[in-house]
Amino acid sequence: MLRIVLAVVLVVTIKGEGCCPYDAWEGFEGLLTGTVQGGQSHLTQGAFTLHLNNTKRMVASEVDLVVDGVVIRLKSIQDYNTGTEYDIMDGKCTKKPIGQWKPQCIPDDAKVVQNTYIGAGSEKVAVKTYLYTDNGLQVYATVTASGCIPVMAAISGTTAQGVPTVSVVEFSGITSGIKDPSVFSIPAICNSLDIPHQHIPIFKGLRRSFFH
Repeated sequence: MLRIVLAVVLVVTIKGEGCCPYDAWEGFEGLLTGTVQGGQSHLTQGAFTLHLNNTKRMVASEVDLVVDGVVIRLKSIQDYNTGTEYDIMDGKCTKKPIGQWKPQCIPDDAKVVQNTYIGAGSEKVAVKTYLYTDNGLQVYATVTASGCIPVMAAISGTTAQGVPTVSVVEFSGITSGIKDPSVFSIPAICNSLDIPHQHIPIFKGLRRSFFH
């Protein structure tokens, strides 16, 4: 199973002040993850086209991953209303249970560790980096100072399953709203009562730690 995150240098901690991005948004997400399991190191690189709707409590993504050199391409739909994730790959659908929906925000107990900007001159954008803990993992999350739009996440620590992990995630092309709501439609092949449970080696802990 994969794990997601990366470490950043701690700056002087300022007061906590959570924030939330758009209620519904979509964009691109890139990740690089390293884990150690059974004395063996594992590397995952990935690119996601992400669609998230807080009101409907649904997340959909088109995923391209390279897991220890093996290429995986699939579409994932997470329906928190039914507590089910559907993964469609090679014309087949698998499913697995998922946890409860969590507010897709920077938590109120997060600490602001840096106020800075990205870009330069008239193109620079003010950003904030927050520090908080999620499921035992240390999360550094950078968002725009105005609008709380995700920019990057750096997460590290040991999971509840005892897996050391470090990951970095970057976001780009974020837009408000969902252009095509059908991205959340469960394909007909997933409606069978006997579809198998998920065994694809993918860990989506990142999005649960940082805006899902």
